[in-house]
Order: sequence, then C-alpha cells, then structure tokens
Amino acid sequence: MATKKQIYSYILILLIVSWTVQIVAIIITGDINSDAARIWLAGTMLTPLVVTIFFLNRNKNLKQHLLWKPNSKIFITSFFAVLIPIMIAFGVLIIIQKFNYGQSDWFVFSNSEVNVTGGPFFLGKGNQSWLIFALNIFITGAAFALLNAFVATGEEFAWRGLLQPLLTDKFGLVKGVTILGFVWSMWHLPVLLNGYNYPDTPVVGGFILFPIRLIAISFFYAWLTQKSKSFIPAAIAHGAGNGIQEGVVSNIKMNVSQIHENLITITLTVVVGLIFLALMNRKQKSTRINNA
Repeated sequence: MATKKQIYSYILILLIVSWTVQIVAIIITGDINSDAARIWLAGTMLTPLVVTIFFLNRNKNLKQHLLWKPNSKIFITSFFAVLIPIMIAFGVLIIIQKFNYGQSDWFVFSNSEVNVTGGPFFLGKGNQSWLIFALNIFITGAAFALLNAFVATGEEFAWRGLLQPLLTDKFGLVKGVTILGFVWSMWHLPVLLNGYNYPDTPVVGGFILFPIRLIAISFFYAWLTQKSKSFIPAAIAHGAGNGIQEGVVSNIKMNVSQIHENLITITLTVVVGLIFLALMNRKQKSTRINNA
C-alpha cells in the first residue's frame, strides 16, 4: 500500500507541473480562451501521464495499483461513459428551455420530430424522427468521445488509473474519491481564475462551482473504473464530457445570467454522482455479505 508521503508527493508534482504550464500559457497567449491557448491546454492534459510515468519509475512498488489494462468489461462501461454525459447535457437543455432561461442554437423540438439546425452531427441535420435523432446524438457523441479520449487519457491515466486506487485504498471510497475530485479541480486553478469555464465568476467558479462539479462526476468515473478495472472508460467519459456534453450546453443561447446554466449543470451532476455512489456502496455491502 502507498504511504501518505508517496500520495502527497505525487499530488504535489501533478499540481506544480500543470500550474507551471498553465501560467506559461496565460503569459504567452494573453487570453486563455483563444485558439492559441487551446494548444497549450491540450498539452497540459498530457502532463499527468508524463508525471505518472516518472513517479512510477521512482516508486516501482506502486505499479501494481495502476488500473490500465484493456479488458472485455470496458465495452459495457464505455456505453454508459457516452450515455451519461449526453443525458446530463440534454437534462440541462430541457430545464433551461422549460423555464425559458434560454434556447438551443442546434435543436428545435416538437412532439413528432426534432429539427437539427446546427452542430457536427454524423447523421446530418434537418428534420429527424426522435429515433433517428437519438441515434444521431449517440453516434456523434461516441465518435467525439473516442476522439477526445486520446487527449483525456493523459489526465485519466493519472486520475483514475493510479490516484483513485491509491486514495480509496488509503482513505476509503467516499473520502478518497472526494479528495481526488478536489485535486482534479485544483489542477485547473490557474486557467479557471483567468476566466476559463467561468468568465463572469472566475473566483466562485474556481473555488466553489468547479470543485463541486468535479467531485460529483468523480463518483461516476469511479464507478466506471471499479466496474471495468481500467481507466479507459473514464477517459471515454471525459472525452464525452468535453465533446458532446460541452457542445450541446455551450450552444444554448441564454436569456438570463450564465450562472443559471452553471447551477443547473452542477445540480444534475451531483444527482448523477450520488446515484453512482449508491451503486458502489451497494456493491461493497454485497461483497462484504458474500465474504462473511
């Protein structure tokens, strides 16, 4: 088992390397939301992979904890890795349109069909039956999730591949995943404070909103990782979050302050996190009973 010193050293290196790259990106580009900055951010997502490889070479006794191998269980978990971010995205959209907080730039809904007016959807645009629309969304979401997963692997190799088993072994499921989600959010801190994700409320976003969101979604990612014994489904979910979920939500034209969307997204994410925490707790209780 890893010592607390090893875990804390690992976390510290992850933060220092990431913060350094982000600060350099902010200084060089001058605008963290620019196209030039996106290249730097993609590079930042690869730093946890580099740090983890370096760390494991210095702490070879921890290699046994790494959850990385592909296996048959990743297929069913990867389905949920794509489905859940899609459900969150459309849950946010439905609530926003229901309360007239805004409307989608991509979709016009009716009882019998959906008019897809924008977006890079694989089955095209125009009027579609609900079945074709659902297939369109899932196929497109899966494709972009897999594409984005190549970059997200740089993060998830560290977060779910190594840090999750280290933290949950040392602190237990709830505390371990909560610490992981908080560390993951703080890893983004320099860009958040410079207007990334929360341009109107960077301090509240960086220290409150984003930590809550990432802690909550970490329980879903933890379930994917525990179920598959691999970080790969979490990387796909991360890719879906950055792809289809972000695409749908970011293309909602708000009639009110953006904080409304932020709070709705966080609320739905917390609900998802609690559901998957309950599933993991039930699994743990079942395992204890069977082993008694």
